[in-house]
Amino acid sequence: MAKEVVYRGSARQRMMQGIEILARAAIPTLGATGPSVMIQHRADGLPPISTRDGVTVANSIVLKDRVANLGARLLRDVAGTMSREAGDGTTTAIVLARHIAREMFKSLAVGADPIALKRGIDRAVARVSEDIGARAWRGDKESVILGVAAVATKGEPGVGRLLLEALDAVGVHGAVSIELGQRREDLLDVVDGYRWEKGYLSPYFVTDRARELAELEDVYLLMTDREVVDFIDLVPLLEAVTEAGGSLLIAADRVHEKALAGLLLNHVRGVFKAVAVTAPGFGDKRPNRLLDLAALTGGRAVLEAQGDRLDRVTLADLGRVRRAVVSADDTALLGIPGTEASRARLEGLRLEAEQYRALKPGQGSATGRLHELEEIEARIIGLSGKSAVYRVGGVTDVEMKERMVRIENAYRSVVSALEEGVLPGGGVGFLGSMPVLAELEARDADEARGIGIVRSALTEPLRIIGENSGLSGEAVVAKVMDHANPSWGYDQESGSFCDLHARGIWDAAKVLRLALEKAASVAGTFLTTEAVVLEIPDTDAFAGFSAEWAAATREDPRV
Repeated sequence: MAKEVVYRGSARQRMMQGIEILARAAIPTLGATGPSVMIQHRADGLPPISTRDGVTVANSIVLKDRVANLGARLLRDVAGTMSREAGDGTTTAIVLARHIAREMFKSLAVGADPIALKRGIDRAVARVSEDIGARAWRGDKESVILGVAAVATKGEPGVGRLLLEALDAVGVHGAVSIELGQRREDLLDVVDGYRWEKGYLSPYFVTDRARELAELEDVYLLMTDREVVDFIDLVPLLEAVTEAGGSLLIAADRVHEKALAGLLLNHVRGVFKAVAVTAPGFGDKRPNRLLDLAALTGGRAVLEAQGDRLDRVTLADLGRVRRAVVSADDTALLGIPGTEASRARLEGLRLEAEQYRALKPGQGSATGRLHELEEIEARIIGLSGKSAVYRVGGVTDVEMKERMVRIENAYRSVVSALEEGVLPGGGVGFLGSMPVLAELEARDADEARGIGIVRSALTEPLRIIGENSGLSGEAVVAKVMDHANPSWGYDQESGSFCDLHARGIWDAAKVLRLALEKAASVAGTFLTTEAVVLEIPDTDAFAGFSAEWAAATREDPRV
């Protein structure tokens, strides 16, 4: 296919236009009282999407100018990464990335050395990341959860208390699922469940496009450490599951392309309800994880060491769960019955963990003991078999879906806060790192310029919050920085300046750290772009057509 090449200044300028367009759309959502953004639904006739979430806004924007769209894509990627890794801070990352990219663009225009510029930015970001970790406050669990949830949900009452109950029930790293409810108020259900960090093997398994989830009801579970090579081996099992009125979740060591294609084709067509994921555990630890899961679900693990074969598996060998929710990153099984076998394995693991903890220094490898203990503790959490389901309430579907996104973000943000601590919110957490940058010495003028870019970026979230509140952003920054109290900032809810730490207005330190690191990384990609290579679209009606794609989607490319 023919290519179009865009060079240097023109490439960066058009990419910067895309960055500005996307950032201007997402920036109003920053802050506790940031307004919402209305997005037209991709399907004609369906109600629009109202959101106060930066990543949702970012993902909805695709520009006609393909070079400008590459710039917008950089911000979409940084927002998506923040959403997956921290749950909050998506708009903050967009704000930082836009500011750093804009200042880089200005510096390059006056002849700055891009290598020295990037070196200064990288050094400054590394120093600020260390300082954020050192300054983070790790207070009592209840205060942190309630404070961070209030900020992440933009002041939603009651959310923090329900999240506290959920985390008390299942643990910080337990399985918490956020779902649409059926009532006006929010509800929390604690149910039996099991979760592991492996998602679906193909996005074509997704059943909920808005949330990018694959959901199955009345689930039969195939658990194996073998590789699924041929789709034919699964057909008798799939037919039996379908006749029983259920769906099939396949947790295997690997599913080869030939077998995966057959699963996808039948899943998309609605012949079978099936989703394939990678089995829990790694290497020689996987059989134990599968045996745990089999004990929980009342099934049998199909293991290579036992000589088991997939073509001989029957319905009786499968585990049973009420519901499975699979994302790109993890799998959650809800409504697990639990068995006497699972309770016996759980008790045995607890005794084994106590034995490892009782070992004295010098008894075996310290590193080996630690790894074994971590594996046992992870299995104990899984076998405990509890999962919390947060059911989001509301009056209309539009309201409930908008709230669900914010509550999902709040949950992940709370977990991040419990992992690495908290700092004063409202953009003030970044300002505490200004002194360490003042002490950072540069090797040359361009490196100093890079450090200065990061220094100015640290004030940008607070400035935007001030503007979103109807104030002068520069005046808000000046007033906060002139105050002797490092926790002094602007509370959007009350419209006053106060001690944010004392009032419980916090941001997760992990969110701040990742937002700056991801923003600087994506801006560095923009900085080092010397040329853009694009494909010239083929106007042929069959461009991009393939028989496999047509069979999987049943769409005519000419329509």
